[in-house]
Amino acid sequence: MKSASFRLRRFVCNVSVLLLCLFFASCTSRAVKRNQALEKSVSDGDFSAAITHIQKNTKLYGETNAFLYYMDIGVLFHYAGMYDSSNHYLEQAAAVYDDLFTKSVTNEAAALLTNDNMRPYRSRPFEIVLMHQFKALNYMAMGKFQESLVETRRVQLHFNEWERTGAKSNKYHSDGMFHLLSSLAYESVGEDDNSLISLYKAVEAYNMGPVRLSAEVRDFAAHRLEAGDREGDLARLKISASDGPGKWSAPAGASEIVIVGYAGKGPNLREQNWSGTYVQDGLLVVQTPGKDGKPNVISIAAPMLPASEYEKASRGEKTKSGTTFYIKLSLPEVQTFTSQTAYFSARVNDASENIRSVIVNDIDSQLTKAQGDIWGEVLTRTAVRVVLRTIAAQKAKGAMQSSSPLLNLVTNLGTDVASSQLEKADVRICFLMPKTIHATRVPVEPGTHSVTLNVHDASGRVIGKKEYANIEVKRGEKKVLLHHSLR
Repeated sequence: MKSASFRLRRFVCNVSVLLLCLFFASCTSRAVKRNQALEKSVSDGDFSAAITHIQKNTKLYGETNAFLYYMDIGVLFHYAGMYDSSNHYLEQAAAVYDDLFTKSVTNEAAALLTNDNMRPYRSRPFEIVLMHQFKALNYMAMGKFQESLVETRRVQLHFNEWERTGAKSNKYHSDGMFHLLSSLAYESVGEDDNSLISLYKAVEAYNMGPVRLSAEVRDFAAHRLEAGDREGDLARLKISASDGPGKWSAPAGASEIVIVGYAGKGPNLREQNWSGTYVQDGLLVVQTPGKDGKPNVISIAAPMLPASEYEKASRGEKTKSGTTFYIKLSLPEVQTFTSQTAYFSARVNDASENIRSVIVNDIDSQLTKAQGDIWGEVLTRTAVRVVLRTIAAQKAKGAMQSSSPLLNLVTNLGTDVASSQLEKADVRICFLMPKTIHATRVPVEPGTHSVTLNVHDASGRVIGKKEYANIEVKRGEKKVLLHHSLR
């Protein structure tokens, strides 16, 4: 009777473990399900449908992804031109981040036993900046430049903290586009000194960050800094004003129409599986197929033996030193997409010239940089977790062995499946971001204007067009227009 009861408990335990694994697998597939559910609506520009789907299917996010929930809806409202609604949700995303920032990551113990998806999504630094950038652009599009500068000051606090903790290791701690558009906002409210300071910071951030400093932005900054008698800044940035006004030719305080364009489908994260061997108190060697057909190989020091094993060794007893296990790691990998949209061009009124846009942010590069900044941390945390779980699984299999070969087989398979299913890469990301962000600055006389905005592919062919009519621009005013072509 006792033996039958023991076998029953073991069977129930195995089934429970398998069900638990299925639960974790379903949790970690939410990111994939979100992409599949929203991709068509977003690519078609049906943002209202995407918003409604999210609000009716909150389980696509769950409690650990509150930041993503508010961020995604906020971005969709931004694309839809519903700027007040966008700011409402983006502000809630900011509140989630601020709340998580005050909580210690070490309290999230579940992630040490399962995978990083069990931790609340805290977002990457560049995503935090983009969140505030979308808010700032919402205000700019509504002509509320003072309100947009509130976001500039909030982000500067983040920059100060990130510079304090990560500048020496070359981690992301500043952003060219954010400073560039902050310079525009400061200029709009007559704060010329702060506008030039932000412009200086923009060039500095581009020079040290993953996004290339365009010739247009460089020349524009050089002309403005030279006109502002900031030769020292020019020397520190190692730039000089070229001959001629350049594409962005408006002098400080002039009336302008500024167009910000979102182009293409932004990057995603996908799971990449690495497999190999772990030699206890030795090396962890794993590999994954490379794009060139050659395997990518990682070798790192394995976690040390527990104290109990060293005590055995001191007594001359047999230890687990040198024991080899087969393991699997799941790590996030950046996935990028080809964009049909290459650039925008704008023609004001009946002008003969189309003014081409300038790339001011590259989200593919931002995500690649962000993953590089945390790669070592993610790899180490994942390796330690998998190794400890592998050792625990081996001990569990040994403790549950019986006289029945069939039951032993079920036990071993169940334990191995459990260990494998628990390991899932954290592929969460704000996937509604564009591939690139563009800007065009067109000086105009005070009055009423029209703008023809063309969307071009890489060959220059026009694949989209929008007409903006009756744009009233006052003396010294900056009128900001937002456009998207997320194909």
